[in-house]
Amino acid sequence: MTEPVSSGPRRHWLWCGAWLAAVSMASPALSASSAWLIAGEADPRTPASRPETTALWVADILRSTPAAGNLQTIAADPVPVPGEVTSIPRPPVADHTLPLQPLARVFGQQGYNAVMSRRPRVGASAAGARADTLAATLDKAFRSLAPTDRGLLFYTGTIRLHPEDAAASALQLWDNTALTVRELERLSRRAPASAPLRFVVTQCHAGAFQRLVRPEARDVSTLGPSNSCVFTAEPVDHLGGACDSPRATPTLSDDIQPYASHFFAALAGRSRTGIPLRRSPDLDGDRSVTLHEAHLHAVIEGDSADLPRASSETYLERWQPLWLRYLDTSSEPDNLYGRVAMALAERLRLPLRGQPLLDALGIRQQEMTTRLQRLAEESQRLDGDIERLQTTLRRALAQRWPAAAHPHTVAYARFLAHDVGAAQAFLVAQTATYPTLVARQERQAQIARDQQALDRQLTQFDKLLRMRQLARLQHQFARHASTAARQEFDRLTRCEQTRP
Repeated sequence: MTEPVSSGPRRHWLWCGAWLAAVSMASPALSASSAWLIAGEADPRTPASRPETTALWVADILRSTPAAGNLQTIAADPVPVPGEVTSIPRPPVADHTLPLQPLARVFGQQGYNAVMSRRPRVGASAAGARADTLAATLDKAFRSLAPTDRGLLFYTGTIRLHPEDAAASALQLWDNTALTVRELERLSRRAPASAPLRFVVTQCHAGAFQRLVRPEARDVSTLGPSNSCVFTAEPVDHLGGACDSPRATPTLSDDIQPYASHFFAALAGRSRTGIPLRRSPDLDGDRSVTLHEAHLHAVIEGDSADLPRASSETYLERWQPLWLRYLDTSSEPDNLYGRVAMALAERLRLPLRGQPLLDALGIRQQEMTTRLQRLAEESQRLDGDIERLQTTLRRALAQRWPAAAHPHTVAYARFLAHDVGAAQAFLVAQTATYPTLVARQERQAQIARDQQALDRQLTQFDKLLRMRQLARLQHQFARHASTAARQEFDRLTRCEQTRP
């Protein structure tokens, strides 16, 4: 058995306090902070959303920080309604108590059949987040920053991925408008070159926004002129917790918090539900938490399928020469990322380092991969059963009410107005098929939830392996990087080591 690490949270980190303090001391004194919190949605039909509630929660946190400055919450709805965000999700009750649920099951829409109400609680600073109005707002705001100011832009919402050009990926905004990575990088150049602009972009496909530190968001190794750094929940090619299938409801349970929740909980000192953090995110012991410390806290404590990235980490990965990729592949340097890897191993109840860790990881990864394969095979069999049962029930329904087979027609509207109650009672009475359909669909939903749980567990192993790799990269960089590369890396780390 591996000897457990001391429960004192600082034991892992005291060794690196001097390094972190040096980085912080290298940063100039900053006089004012500004923050822009953007909750992106595509159209007014969007129901009460997690992005909107997350942006409002982050606003409350930033207002309570000692250096709280200018804060603007930009919600999607250009005509916000005062009040709390409320929603009524699909409850686990009998089908007859949920409107239209039998019909939804027969037509494969049961995952979307929920009663939702949308009442966003926004302040007087809110504005509609169309791409053009948002670009104008940011253009003016970035230009108004003083050389000693700092800015923080947080986006939570849908990201439109461009599969061939990451710089063309975009924030999905109101009225189905979009603000691309390339356009956002152009706007960032409006800020003074000495003013740090920190971007925190969550949701799936967020990794495309790592390009914000590159000139014109191009795929090059050098940094652009703006003093920018980026924290993202995902690499560009990974689907995280925010991308889970709607067949599993809910996609994230209340005890599975995404990257943004852990990141800003580190700044608040408490979880989203108000519980004090079990591990201090203050790595250097100076009684304040930088954005990079918040990022590392989210890496260690996160249990969703997110694979977070900081721009300095992406820089190290991009810097590594080809010849170094095949050398030093198994060492475990005693540096910042090596300690993060150990903290992850401790949380996952794995050996802390060496071959025992790799062996245990291999065994658990294989077990979970096998379980995923079996679930996928069962899901495929269920797909066939569900399709056959739905076909049988739809045929019986259409024989009795032909209009039911023709949605989006006047006849269908008349059917809903006059016959839907009788039709649903008819479906529920098909005891040879309808109860079986319900059972198959509920099992399908449970499989989707089980697959997400396994994906989340496998992601924890991926994070651990990546932290070990970053530890080697940091060691290699210290030995082999050019002066120009060191200067660029220092610029990124100084930006990341700022406070909110």
